[in-house]
Parts: sequence; C-alpha cells; structure tokens
Amino acid sequence: MKTKKSAQKQPKEIFAEILASDLDKSALTVCVASTGKAGVEPSFQKLQLSTELAEEFRSVVQSSLTKYLEKSADGDLKVYQYDAGSKADSHEIEYLDLTKHDEIGKQFAPLSSLADVLLFTAQDEFVSGLRFYVIIVQPQQGSPIYCFRSYTPKKKLRRSPLFAAIFEDGTFDRIAEPTFLFDNRIHCMAHGTFMFVFNKDSFHKIFRFFDMVLKTAEKTLESIGSRVPIDNFEEFSEACKGHYQMQAKLKNIANKPYLKNLTMDAVKKVLAELPHLGVEIIIKNGEEMLVFNPKDKWAFLRLLDDDYLKSLMTGENYEVSGKRPYEA
Repeated sequence: MKTKKSAQKQPKEIFAEILASDLDKSALTVCVASTGKAGVEPSFQKLQLSTELAEEFRSVVQSSLTKYLEKSADGDLKVYQYDAGSKADSHEIEYLDLTKHDEIGKQFAPLSSLADVLLFTAQDEFVSGLRFYVIIVQPQQGSPIYCFRSYTPKKKLRRSPLFAAIFEDGTFDRIAEPTFLFDNRIHCMAHGTFMFVFNKDSFHKIFRFFDMVLKTAEKTLESIGSRVPIDNFEEFSEACKGHYQMQAKLKNIANKPYLKNLTMDAVKKVLAELPHLGVEIIIKNGEEMLVFNPKDKWAFLRLLDDDYLKSLMTGENYEVSGKRPYEA
C-alpha cells in the first residue's frame, strides 16, 4: 500500500524550528568566505576557535534570535516571501525558497561537508577577498543552521592606516599580529531549503544579488517583449541594462506569477483607470504598441510590476513601493 506523501513544511514552520533549537547543545563552526572576480563562487576556510571565542559566536546567534522569539511568543512574528521592492518592519522576516534560487545555494554548498573545508591560514590573497563569514550551528537532530554576516577587509586592522594597542598589566602595547573584527548581528540565515533575510542590503552584498540580477535581466526583457508589444523596445532594454535598481525591478517582475498572463488588454485597463501615468499607446502596422518614455522610465516599470492599486476602503488609487500577496 502506498503511503501518502507528507506535506512540505512551510517557511514559518522552518523558522520556528530555528527558534526552538537548543544552541547550548549544538556544535558550532565558523567559516570565512573569500572571492575574487564577480561570478566566482566563494572559497571557504574554517577558523580554529578557543572555547571562549566559540561561546561568543554562540551568543551572537542567540541574541539575534531573541527578539524573534519574543515576537513569536506574542503572535506578532510575520514571515513573508522575499520581494526586492518591499521594506520589512521589525516584526517581519522575508524568505527565499532555495530550490528556486539555486544560484544562492551554490555559493555555500561546500559547507555541507565541513570536514573538507581547509583551516584558515591568513594568506594575503584569501584575506583580501573576504566577503562574508558563516556561523554554522549543528543541532543534535536535524539539518544545520547557517548564519551569515557580511565582512570587508576594512575589518582587518592590519590593513588600516590606524594601529591597535592593548592594555594589559598596567601597560599599553602595540598589537603586532593581524586582528579581525566580528559583529554581533546576523544578516540572514539558511535552514533546510529556505533562506531567511534580516537585512536586505547586506543579503544582496553577501550573495552578489545584483550580479545574479544581471544574468536574468535580458531573459525577463525578452519575456515582457513577447507578451506586450513595445515600439521602442531596444531603448527600454538598454535603459534597464544600464541601471542596477531597474534590473532588480525586472527580477521582481520575472518572479511574479501574473507575468505569463500579461496582455495588452490588461495594461490598457490600468491606463484607462490611471491616464495621468503618461504611458502612450500607438498603432503601428495595425498593432497596438506601448511607447517607453525615457524621461519617466520608472512609471513604465511600475506599470509592468503592477505597482498601482485601488484601496478597498476608500476607492482611491495608490502607487506602492512594495507589496506582498495577502495571506488569509
């Protein structure tokens, strides 16, 4: 007899597992990630930690989760799907499904086998390319929790024009060995097949989000062009390719389920409701076509990203800077 396949756990359930983890009984490893040119996946080295320093990193994870534990206990914690244009409040966390963003998962895949990760040796070439570090928490049961924090070579004191001194036994002495500075906050966490984002800007830097956006921009433009005729499509395409934020907006559009159903009729309904947007429609060779206005390029992208909504309460039309699907 066939058994019924168990339902996949939802992101909020996965994050609840993180919050319920017994950190005191979990193994802890810290790895630093270094990379050179854009597009190159990072290489990792693991740090040898004293017991005292390991506990310091453990407390970083614990303190980062404490505020979410409190909000979860109060029923205030909300977990939403990642949206490049949204701004999360303090009680909100955004997530990405890593099965749909394999370009992110590939960047820390080597950490699945910590025994194969080399020890940190402080070689200049590796240190100069430091980009982030990871605190890996391995609970006694279940999959590891990866806690990411961005890092720059500026935090290595030896590379600073300043010098450091230590006060011990009544005397100051210069620190001769290179000293690294670590922070007490975490920017994002991965557990199972989900990435949870606490600081969006830092998450983008850690995983070179805009490098990935560049790769998808052209494909998204082709998809838009095949669904909605644009008279000066090349001008629209070049404007987007030359602007990182516009590329991020394109990635937003690419991830929306309505893209495959986008039609000129749907666009015309919005323009009929909001004629002030100034997006022109012309007829060329018997076909209706949109005209991209380079003087107001954001209006065109916001139209395609469905950023103009009507209030159910007031009946007023609004332009929104970020939105999430309503979850009943």
